[in-house]
Amino acid sequence: MSILFWLTGSLMALSAIGALLPALLRTSKSAHIERTEVNVAIARERASELRRDLDEGILSDAEFDAARGELEHGLAIDLEGEHDNPSTGTTSPLLAAGISALIPVLALGLYLFLGTPDADNQLDTVASNALVGQDQQADVDTMLTQLKARLVDEPDDVRGWTLLGNAYMRIGQYANAVPAYRRLVALEPGNAERLVRLADALAMSRNGILTGEPEVLIRQALALSPSHPQALWLAGIAAEERGAYAEALDILQRLLPLVNDQPEVLTEVQALIARNTAALDGTSPTVTDSLTVTVGITSVLANSVTPDDTLFVYARVPGGPPMPVAVKKMPAQPLPREVVLSNRDLMLEGAGLGSYPSLEVGAHVSRSGTVRKMPGDLLGLSQPFDPGQINTVDVLIGEALGG
Repeated sequence: MSILFWLTGSLMALSAIGALLPALLRTSKSAHIERTEVNVAIARERASELRRDLDEGILSDAEFDAARGELEHGLAIDLEGEHDNPSTGTTSPLLAAGISALIPVLALGLYLFLGTPDADNQLDTVASNALVGQDQQADVDTMLTQLKARLVDEPDDVRGWTLLGNAYMRIGQYANAVPAYRRLVALEPGNAERLVRLADALAMSRNGILTGEPEVLIRQALALSPSHPQALWLAGIAAEERGAYAEALDILQRLLPLVNDQPEVLTEVQALIARNTAALDGTSPTVTDSLTVTVGITSVLANSVTPDDTLFVYARVPGGPPMPVAVKKMPAQPLPREVVLSNRDLMLEGAGLGSYPSLEVGAHVSRSGTVRKMPGDLLGLSQPFDPGQINTVDVLIGEALGG
C-alpha cells in the first residue's frame, strides 16, 4: 500500500469533513434561538477533537487553523461583525457531529478492507457496525483488534502502526499507544515526529509526567529537528517540571515565533512564559479567572430596553479572532447591572481569562434574542485592558444600530 494512497485517503477524509460540516451546521431562521446553545456545545466538542488531532499529528498546523476558522465561522458568534441575515436552510447539528465521528471509524474500516482477501464480506460487516453502533466502543475495539492482528503479519507497515498509535491516543488509551509508537521509532529511528509521538504517549500514560524517558526522547527529537513545535512545547514543560525555569524560558522563547500566526497557541505559550518568569523571579503570577462587569446605559437609550430583549456580555481579544473568549446571556432588564464573566463562560476549551495579555468587554442588547447584531440592537464596548492586572470593568451601552 503506497504512501500516495495513504495521503490521498487522509486528504479525502479531511476534505469531506470540511465540506460537510458548514452545510450541516447551517442555522435555520425558525429555530435559531433554541439551537444557539446546541451549536456552541457541538463546537466545543469539535474544538477539543481538533486540538487532539493537532497534538497527535493527524492535522498539520495549517489544517488545524483552517478547520478552527471554519468552526468559528459556522458558530456565527461574531458579536462584533456586520449584520448577517440568518440562513433559511435546514439544520442537522447531530448529523454533523455523527459524520465527523464516523469518518475516522470508516477510514479504519477501509484500511482493513483494502488489504484483506475477503474484502467483500468484511466491507459489509465494517460499514454495518460503524453505521449501526458508531457510538459503541465495541465497534472501535473490534477494528483495532483486526488492525493489530494484521500488523502481526505485516510488522513493517509504517502506515498501519501510525494509524494504530493515533487511534489509541484519540480514544485515550495512552498505554496501548506506546508499543505502536515504539515500533514506529524502531522502523524509523531518525524520525523526530515518531520520537515526539512516543514521548507524548509515555507522558500521557504517566498522568502527564515528562521527566525520565519522555524527556530523553524529546531531546533526541530536537537534536534531529530543532524547530519542531510540539517537541519545543513538551521540552519547555519538562524543564518547568524539573524547576529549570531559565531553561524553560529559553525553550519557550524559541517556540514563540513559530506560533505567531496561531492566536490560541500563542496565548498559551505566553501564559507559560509568564508563569516561568514569575517562578524565576520568585513571585507568584497574577491569575484572573473572573471579571466583574458593570453594564450601564445612556439615558437616551434606557427607555428603549424592553422585558423581551436579551443581554449578551462578552470578552474578546482586541483585534483578534471574531469569536468571543467568553460570553454570558441573560434578560436585558434591569440596567444598569453587574455581571460576572468567569472561566465557566468560555466559548471553547483553552486558556482562561487571565491568560490573555489583553481583552475588551462588550455588551449587546439583542431585540431578536440571538447573538447576531440586527437593526435596533444596542451596543457598548470597553477599552482594552490587561486581565492579569484588572478584574473589574465598566461598559456603557451607548450605540443603537441603524437599519
